[in-house]
Amino acid sequence: MIVDFTIFIQRLGEQLRLMLIMLEREAVQRQMAVLLLILLMAWLAPRLIDMALKRWEHRPPDAPPAPPTLRTRVIRWLRAVDFVLFPMLFLLLAQRAIYRFADNGWPYGLIDALTPIFWLLLGYRLIVGIVLAALPERQSQRFASDVVQPILWILILLIARSILFSTLGIGEIALLTFSDVTINLGDLLNAAIAVLVALLAGWVARNAVNNLMVRNHAELDVANTVSNVTRYAVFSLGALIALGILGVDLGALAWIGGGLSVGLGFGLQELFGNFVSGIVLVFERIVRPGDVIEVQGLRGAVTRVAMRATVLKTADNSEIFVPNKELMTKPVQAMTYSDRTARVALNIGVAYDSDLPLAEKVLLDTVQRHPLIMAEPAPGVLITSLDPYSVHLLAFGYVREFGDSFRVKSELYQMVRDAFALHKIVIPFPRQDITVIMPAESPSGRTNLLTRQSAAPGG
Repeated sequence: MIVDFTIFIQRLGEQLRLMLIMLEREAVQRQMAVLLLILLMAWLAPRLIDMALKRWEHRPPDAPPAPPTLRTRVIRWLRAVDFVLFPMLFLLLAQRAIYRFADNGWPYGLIDALTPIFWLLLGYRLIVGIVLAALPERQSQRFASDVVQPILWILILLIARSILFSTLGIGEIALLTFSDVTINLGDLLNAAIAVLVALLAGWVARNAVNNLMVRNHAELDVANTVSNVTRYAVFSLGALIALGILGVDLGALAWIGGGLSVGLGFGLQELFGNFVSGIVLVFERIVRPGDVIEVQGLRGAVTRVAMRATVLKTADNSEIFVPNKELMTKPVQAMTYSDRTARVALNIGVAYDSDLPLAEKVLLDTVQRHPLIMAEPAPGVLITSLDPYSVHLLAFGYVREFGDSFRVKSELYQMVRDAFALHKIVIPFPRQDITVIMPAESPSGRTNLLTRQSAAPGG
């Protein structure tokens, strides 16, 4: 790859020498002085107005956001006017200066040449100011960055292409030589315009696809994924068009891209695996925002399914980022996949000498008495095991919402404890009794110690 800037530097040097010669003329110096004065006045007035608005608003930086009032709306509109004041004042003062120069017979071509740039700046700031005043702050900033700024840069590049290159004649200067491809300044500018147009077209395509899918009652995350893929596809097409404008052979680029993709596939296979898994998760709806899942011992509610990882929020309000590949290749326990019904299970042990039918009836009545326990599926009580110290019982019921299961389980344990105390049903716990037997001393002179283990039903 050969980079040759000699011709470009030579032409720029010629233009600089020409500009120095022009600056020695009295007419040019007069216009430069007037331009500096106009720029200073146009810059100073908005700064003074902005300082006055800050004093009028008088809001501490750490104050919480207040509801909009008439005063805040007026300040917001005044800020929008202040935003467009700089180019507006420049144009008014420049037009006044042009009239004065024309009356005196002085040249004013330099002042007149700068007015299209400030007309463009005025249009940009006028649109952004209206958007900032009419839309919410976040939405207006996004609109300005995604739509208005690309349009502004497209117009600036078009002006540079049509005026600067045709006037200075530097559009055909070779900047970069790669193999048989020569890139000049004009092609570079055209490629930049193509990229900006692709950015703008991608934004339009994304919003159109997203609105179409939302109107057809598609889920929000699916609509966002499809619209983002559409935007990336449009931008990729624009990038290919820009490379074609620069004269790059797309066939050779395909070979280079193939080699890079193989290398990236080996080096970043985990990243690509998570990316592809994220697309599959979004389209197949295996996990959705709001679902409660458990994977690799981690349990939480899904808050977001991104392209690389899925975000889980745990019960202690911490967030866990689980790689999407883990959700595709490892077992996942979904508590709320088909419905949000959850089982509440109580593991309780009673003493061996307890009345088991009475214990089962008390447990079942207690579970059924809770207002959040559903009638269908029906609650139940089962004897699950005979432990060394107790008979193990399992009482269960179902709640309609998974989030209620933890609170209901806590309340049921308290209700069971009160009901067992009322019916004299004992919940045992293990206890060790140590009995020391001291018989007559053995011939060796030692005392024998015997230890027994037993269980007391009540403690």
